[in-house]
Amino acid sequence: MRHALTWSVSAIALTWAATAAADGPKLKGEYAFTGTAACLFAPGSSPPAPTPAPGTARTNSGFNADLTPVDGRTYSESFSTEGIQTFKGDGTGTAKGTTVGIVPPLTPQPPGAPAFPPDASSSTFSLSFTYTVFPDGTFTTHTVPGSFTGTELTGPRAGQTFTIVNHPSLTGLIGNDAKMLTLASVEPIVETIIHSIGEARPRICHRSRVLIKMNDSDRDRDR
Repeated sequence: MRHALTWSVSAIALTWAATAAADGPKLKGEYAFTGTAACLFAPGSSPPAPTPAPGTARTNSGFNADLTPVDGRTYSESFSTEGIQTFKGDGTGTAKGTTVGIVPPLTPQPPGAPAFPPDASSSTFSLSFTYTVFPDGTFTTHTVPGSFTGTELTGPRAGQTFTIVNHPSLTGLIGNDAKMLTLASVEPIVETIIHSIGEARPRICHRSRVLIKMNDSDRDRDR
């Protein structure tokens, strides 16, 4: 009888552990985030490339298969970001925030390289995303196509709006009790930022974020 009871308890424990592993950690609620990023732009040049249609990148813009710029001409931008990211608990969410960035002086490049002075700027943005949580405590976020939009607040493009096409997925880790999260780029992906004046510029960015759980509210609790 004692052995039968022991085996029953063991079976229940194993079943609970297997179920917990299958469910994995959960993500739900609002998180404050901060992070940094930097981007390498390959906008193409004119001449020789003609001015493209609004919203279309130049024919000699973008990157080769080895991730070098097609026409050899580039510039960079780095920025910090902060905001609120909301996980709804059903695999969908939203994020909104602000960025402050700088474009440093260009390094010497061939004639026809992007020619403009260094600058600083700030912007606001918002997006929708889906996410997947894995049993090992990792998760990924995927930006919903067409949802990443923003507005330039200061700098040379002040007043312009923008969208980001092919914004890359981010991968991260879930801390104890999901009170702290990390997110970062795990591979170089070509994305395109399109401003309301019609200019489209391919770029590759790396991003990292730390997210901290905010106080629970009624909307974060299961009803």
